[in-house]
Amino acid sequence: MDKEKLSERKEKILKAVVDEYIKSALPVSSGEIKNKHFNDISSATIRSELSALEDMGYLIQPHVSAGRIPSKKAYKKYIDQFMVKIPLTQAEIEKINKSLKQRFSGVEEIVETTAKVISDITNYTSIIVLNDINKVKIKEIKLVDLDKHSALVIIITDSGIIRDKTIKVKNEIDTVYIRDANAMLNKIFEGRTISEIKSFDAIVEKELKDFKELYDSILEILDSYAQNKQDNVIIEGASKFLEHSEYDLDAAKNFLSVIDTKEKLAEIIDQNDDIEFSVKIGKDESCGLDKCAIVTAKYKINGKDIGHAGVIGPERMDYSKVVSVLSYVGKTLKRIANGGNNDKEKE
Repeated sequence: MDKEKLSERKEKILKAVVDEYIKSALPVSSGEIKNKHFNDISSATIRSELSALEDMGYLIQPHVSAGRIPSKKAYKKYIDQFMVKIPLTQAEIEKINKSLKQRFSGVEEIVETTAKVISDITNYTSIIVLNDINKVKIKEIKLVDLDKHSALVIIITDSGIIRDKTIKVKNEIDTVYIRDANAMLNKIFEGRTISEIKSFDAIVEKELKDFKELYDSILEILDSYAQNKQDNVIIEGASKFLEHSEYDLDAAKNFLSVIDTKEKLAEIIDQNDDIEFSVKIGKDESCGLDKCAIVTAKYKINGKDIGHAGVIGPERMDYSKVVSVLSYVGKTLKRIANGGNNDKEKE
């Protein structure tokens, strides 16, 4: 982030310009700054400071007679030095809690709901990218008999990802079959990653015998899930991009082409593994998007990274609001993972 030292007055004026532009998306005039923020400073002094900030690369004047708008440099300064997490309203907190307190069949359903609530509250496009399932270890396989030839397969991993699917087998299923199959399948799968299991055929042939068909069915579920990387990218509120006035047709086409390629989108979001929050502004950033800002957060369930959540919006994004929402949602997910414990972490 930019560390250039500005005078206290320049910093206050720059912050005021960014705050006003985030609210209105309109160029900010010296008169507006004076009336709303600096009654004790003359208009001439404010115009002089705005001109100096423009010369330093913090502000842009779209037209000679227009006010100023922040540059990427200004947004970086704002995020680094001026931004504070604003508390969510009670209505927003209740909406998040209500959305995430329902019973979920697995992490996939949780993240789809999470993406939707983030998009609804921030009014920006949200993306969640789940980690590569090939690297995830299987904790347990559970079989539940449904009828003589059908069973429900529940797959639990160390990331908390639960995959359930109904399968059909030729062998007749009874209580003894289910008991023996559960024991044998866990002997094969437990503690191993999906990539390891794929090269396990020799042991499977030796150990499973009567359960080979069942094993193949479960491996097919895992393999299909692992290979379809696009299923690991959840997008909500894509149309909200078009609701912001600064976007023209070219920007919209660029944005829609990027989100249409989910693997490319995953590359943009799924970076900076060691950073809790990451902010990219504009195309000059690594894997950035022109005229866009991207805020990402790393999320965990059961102490294990499950992936990243991201919000994409205009450069004048309400960064404080977005970071507050991502932070609160992350804490709520942790409480869900602890069995629905409502002992809230300190904000």
